[in-house]
Amino acid sequence: MSSNLQDDIAYMKALAEAGNAGPLRSGYILMWAGIIFSLASIGQYLLMTGVLPQQAWVSFAIWFGLGGLFGVIAWLRNRQCRAITATGKASSSVWSAVGLGIGASLITVILVVYQTHETMALSFIAPILIVLYGVGWWVDARMSGLAWLKLVALGCFVAAPVLGLMAAMPEQMLAYAGCLLLLASLPGYILMKAEKA
Repeated sequence: MSSNLQDDIAYMKALAEAGNAGPLRSGYILMWAGIIFSLASIGQYLLMTGVLPQQAWVSFAIWFGLGGLFGVIAWLRNRQCRAITATGKASSSVWSAVGLGIGASLITVILVVYQTHETMALSFIAPILIVLYGVGWWVDARMSGLAWLKLVALGCFVAAPVLGLMAAMPEQMLAYAGCLLLLASLPGYILMKAEKA
């Protein structure tokens, strides 16, 4: 191979690697997702224990109200900050898919409850959603090379069956809130700080 061709290949390789370098930009949104949905989980716990009125509209108000707030935060953030690296675009795509998966899972479980009148199916929501977070973190870890994110993903995969063991217990919602803070907000905050550095 000629020296010029080798130099050209090395230059193209350096450009490709530079295009993938850069921080993940999912931290801000994941930090807020953990905070907002942990608050919703605590609200659901208060409803289940009778502190709040035990009516379906209260549960819908909690989840859809706070979900709407999160949607506004995510929309504003996405307008403000676009992923510019290949890794950032892949991460954004993964978390968008996780969000769509969460929405589809919620609708599916709600429809199962509506069709069967078995409210026990609601106990599947927290474990399923934590698994989806784990998938997102695992792909982020693989794309970014940040090995510590694999530990976060593994934490999600361990937390899911533990949440399953708490099925039909109001405390499942408190445990889910803790999982969201530990496995979404905290790593999101760390990524957000790395992005600003």
